[in-house]
Amino acid sequence: MSRLDQKTVANRYARAIFELAQADGQLDQTYHELVSVRQIFSDNPSLAPLLSGVELGIKEKQALVDQLKEEASTYVQNLLQMAFDYRRMNAMVAIIDEFERRYDSMHKRVHAEVVTAVQLDKVRRNQLKDNLAVRFDAQEIVLNEKVDPAILGGVVVKTAGQTLDGSIKTKIEQIRRLIVK
Repeated sequence: MSRLDQKTVANRYARAIFELAQADGQLDQTYHELVSVRQIFSDNPSLAPLLSGVELGIKEKQALVDQLKEEASTYVQNLLQMAFDYRRMNAMVAIIDEFERRYDSMHKRVHAEVVTAVQLDKVRRNQLKDNLAVRFDAQEIVLNEKVDPAILGGVVVKTAGQTLDGSIKTKIEQIRRLIVK
């Protein structure tokens, strides 16, 4: 039996739980629970390797999975148990990421990493969100803001699909290349 790559696994598991939760009207709840589970894996980077490795016995691993399942809905509990049973815990974050991609697509929500030279104030942040919503035909823009004085000014926006570089640093480099020609 060939091993499936992580992207294929993530797509299959995410599609299954997405479709089940959607059909049952539990999509929003499942999304929020999965984001919380992903945060646990992010905060504890050794968790997935520990659940997948040979350091712990099966009973110790199951006890950890049972803790993850506490207070979770049936769908999330079943996903966690199935991922554990089929030795897919290393793919859990990828599964949740793929679920979120589907959820975002359905809700016309775009995640954007925004780099500016200075911290954006509320007015500029809202203007940027409005402009990006129009550009990406989105109902909601979720910004992950970073400040990098090295870009000198302007803004760099990265989404899953593209990068928009309106930084002054890049404009200066473009002018420099034109002059050097």
